Amino acid sequence: MPPPPAVTSAPAPHTPTSAPASPRGRHTTAAPTADGREPGATQWYTSQDATAAARRMALNRTVGDPACSLSATGQPDPRLLPRNGRIGIGHHGTYWCLIW
Repeated sequence: MPPPPAVTSAPAPHTPTSAPASPRGRHTTAAPTADGREPGATQWYTSQDATAAARRMALNRTVGDPACSLSATGQPDPRLLPRNGRIGIGHHGTYWCLIW
């Protein structure tokens, strides 16, 4: 008995369902880089201190810890971050701690 015919299919091209939002008025930051040496680049790293602070906030069910430069529940607002440098991040559940 001969093998069944090979069936190949290409993925369907992406077709947007609506026009993209206007970039005017939105703040965008440079994408994190592997080495952070590019001018104006932010280097992100996982911080044990930030993670421990996020755990403390989650346990206490409160936002804010002395170790954090920025504390948040849910996603932190990127407009509040420095434009370059190193930022240590840590989270526990929905609690986030950023240290710079």
